[in-house]
Amino acid sequence: MNAKKLGPSAADIQNHLYTSFLEGSTADVALCVHGTWDAVYKLHRVVLIQSGFFRSLFTAGFAESAPRIVSSTVPEEIVIHFDDINITRAAFEVCISRLYGGGPTLDIDPSLTPTFSQPLTPSFPYQPPPRKVPSDHHPATPRFLLSLLATAVYLSIPSLASQALSSVLSTIGPHTVLKYLHFAIGRPVGHHCESDEPEAAVGLESVAHLIEYEQSISDSGSAKADSSIYDYHVKQEDTADSKISYLTIGLDASKEYKMEDVAKQPSYHYGAISDKIGEACACWLAKWGVDIFHFEEQQESLAAWRERSIHSTRKRSKSAPSGSVPIAAVKAEEYCVPSIWSRGGLSAKWIAAIISADTFFIRGERERYDFARRVVELRRKHGIIASEEEEWIKLFDHGIYYSNMTMDDLIYISRDISPTTNQPFVPLATIQASLWTQSVLRHHITVRPVSSQSQPGLVPSSSSRDKELGVIQTGADILIAAGNPANDSKIYFSVPDGGSLSMDQLFSSNTLTLSPLPSSPTLESAGVTVANGALTTEAEFFGLRPSIYAHSPAIASDPKGQSQWSTYPPCRFAVEFWGLDSLKEKSRLFSHTIWYAGSMFNTYIQIVRKKGQVQLGIYLHRQSSIEPIPPSSAPTLSSELQKDGQDLPVVPTLRNRGSGSLSAVSSPLMQNTSQSSSTHSPPNDAGVPSSPPPSSVSSSLGSSLPTSLSYPSFSAISSPIAPLQPYRDPRSAISAYFIITCASATGSSQIRFASAPDVFSVGQSWGWKSSSMTEEYINVGAEKTTLPSGASQSEYSSLRATVALGLV
Repeated sequence: MNAKKLGPSAADIQNHLYTSFLEGSTADVALCVHGTWDAVYKLHRVVLIQSGFFRSLFTAGFAESAPRIVSSTVPEEIVIHFDDINITRAAFEVCISRLYGGGPTLDIDPSLTPTFSQPLTPSFPYQPPPRKVPSDHHPATPRFLLSLLATAVYLSIPSLASQALSSVLSTIGPHTVLKYLHFAIGRPVGHHCESDEPEAAVGLESVAHLIEYEQSISDSGSAKADSSIYDYHVKQEDTADSKISYLTIGLDASKEYKMEDVAKQPSYHYGAISDKIGEACACWLAKWGVDIFHFEEQQESLAAWRERSIHSTRKRSKSAPSGSVPIAAVKAEEYCVPSIWSRGGLSAKWIAAIISADTFFIRGERERYDFARRVVELRRKHGIIASEEEEWIKLFDHGIYYSNMTMDDLIYISRDISPTTNQPFVPLATIQASLWTQSVLRHHITVRPVSSQSQPGLVPSSSSRDKELGVIQTGADILIAAGNPANDSKIYFSVPDGGSLSMDQLFSSNTLTLSPLPSSPTLESAGVTVANGALTTEAEFFGLRPSIYAHSPAIASDPKGQSQWSTYPPCRFAVEFWGLDSLKEKSRLFSHTIWYAGSMFNTYIQIVRKKGQVQLGIYLHRQSSIEPIPPSSAPTLSSELQKDGQDLPVVPTLRNRGSGSLSAVSSPLMQNTSQSSSTHSPPNDAGVPSSPPPSSVSSSLGSSLPTSLSYPSFSAISSPIAPLQPYRDPRSAISAYFIITCASATGSSQIRFASAPDVFSVGQSWGWKSSSMTEEYINVGAEKTTLPSGASQSEYSSLRATVALGLV
């Protein structure tokens, strides 16, 4: 005989508890909450102790946990002061309602959520379409999500904090990244009126018994006439129960903070959670920063165009302003781009940190300089601020590695004068020092004897002495040299050590053996996902700070003297791959080829299938000088580039997919380098070059492909271009370290792989494979997205990565 359960079900009990919460019936505790709002909540201990905060309050020996004789009709009064101004009424009420198993559904605006197919959110760069939030849903604005996270952390409700954090990370985009970054560095979330959101949680408006303040002034003739006594009373929204004994309570001194200036508020930091959000924002800015800046520049052009159109009585010209490409069927008033790089956005210190970062997605050092120049001039157009100028000096002195530029680039930069200050962006001494560093490194490479002479491209045997330049110093060496004043001005670059994965632990392109490394960070991890598990904090700009140190800081950061350092900056470049979903197994999709320190390098990706598992590998390859340069991955051109004849200024339109490349304005990374250029535009009368030219490139050495390699069959590849080679390294094998950082499709996380110095022969490839990247870029478990008519998925997918490479 089957036993039949009797009594109410779990759902019945939950409904009963939630109804008791809404009605305030049979409550045994009255919480008098004071913070950014003041109210009384009639609640139940047995439910509240699910929260770690209330469990400690009621059971950990506090006065509130002592047994008391309480009237059956009057709940026990407990006063709570929230000194965290990020805790708001709506967030608190949602937290409490979740403890009761209910509460409103949170409505996140789809226009705030980036996807694999629309990484900069669906509506960007235009105004999102109007939408109505369902009446029983609470609008989960960015401000509310941050407040909910802060409240859940304060009340110690891990499940809700995890959900709130996940919502924050999934909504990082152009319109939210600064708000989230400010939260990560301790700034308050602001008032609810700023976000046009309800003060109380939707559906829970009657749960709180609001407290109103009344000011009682003593008689004017009294000696205490100048002192004010504040009292408050419960606003009688529910007159059925007016016997509660806490109708009049004296105001606590902690209420004074409400009257302070916002600028004097303390900083609020939530440990690993704040660092996690900051890291995600830093990753996003590193990937999409250049793209967003293009839109900000265009928005300024639109503003200027509107100004001219309003004040001009002449008939508008049928052609667009000089230097722009017309847009098709775009209403200028719908263009909406937030200020990130311009004044009112990022601070100058953060701008310098992002542009200086090894993981900043920019093609090379020359492009990095050009970008820094444009950002600085944009800021200076709205006034020169002394504190900002100090950051620009640091940026141009140490944030850009001029020793990795060509002589033509250095000459151009030495003559580049700011039109705002009439001063050079880079001091001549900095350029001269970089040229000296470049020359010394060349001397080490070309003059150092090799064990045997051989034809270029062959692989003779060589000793380990020939493979290494001998330019590495340990922390102990730097400490010994500390007494010499000549060393005080030296700059040191950290070299990955044994804490990172060495090449022996990796795999070459012929020996595919390595377990997949961890993917994007989780709630438990506060740092960027790196091979050696390093964490990120605000002091390090959440992982953006490059490993560059002055003499004394280098010693301080390495107290044991075991770290390795180099006085030669690494070569930094960025690569982008399109059409990954069309890539066949064992086919290689190459990046453009760069030259560094006498050798040519490129990267490629490859799909590996083993035992039913699909993995995506990314490799750094030392290109042979006698082998043909491989064609590089390139985006499919949009038909929008062919449209013209409009009378509005150009507005770049995003491809709907992860490259973030512009169809009307090309991405800075993908600037056309097919045109050879060895000369630059002459300076104008003010000494300012007419337009920053691209780095010089030479013509292709050949177009034939080696028969041993398999290339993708789709057409999204460009003609092979060989970089200019000032000299060649005669060694067949070198010792090198490198770091490859791959950004996620939406940009809010990274996978970073680091290799300690090891042997790198001509034609050799080293790299990693990961199944986590496959999920985003090869459509394995990826979202199903409706693409524009006539578009293939290969047009709308790209993988962005940055490389830092150094010789030792």
